[in-house]
Amino acid sequence: MSKLFRFKCPKCGRVQDAPGDKACWKCHTMVSLPRNGIIQIYRLPACLGIGRSMEIYINNIRFGCLKYDDSIRIPVPYGHYYVLMKFLNYKLSNYKGIGQEFDITPDNRIVYLRAARCIPGFMTNTVILEQASAEEMPTL
Repeated sequence: MSKLFRFKCPKCGRVQDAPGDKACWKCHTMVSLPRNGIIQIYRLPACLGIGRSMEIYINNIRFGCLKYDDSIRIPVPYGHYYVLMKFLNYKLSNYKGIGQEFDITPDNRIVYLRAARCIPGFMTNTVILEQASAEEMPTL
């Protein structure tokens, strides 16, 4: 499990993981993380053991990938968010995701999300995001 925070450099746009405020690895700009709220996402293990990476989108901005049975914390300021996860999009396949919409406020500072592959029949590439409680999340 990840003990790091994921952030996007405001200058060069590189997505990276760090334990706290740190200089960007690419452009060396000092990045201070927002202290208001956190979006924590846990990718559930697939029943078939398929471990392809899922892309994370927050308000239509890509925030890197999340690997099989992994968790990430993304610090964000207060505001309205739409989070979507989907598998990497290759040329011949159509991958979809069902996202979550929520607000980060002083009363609701941490939002926990679980991502899973939806398998209604045999197999699909649709990713379902659902809100969870702190007890349902793995320990970091």
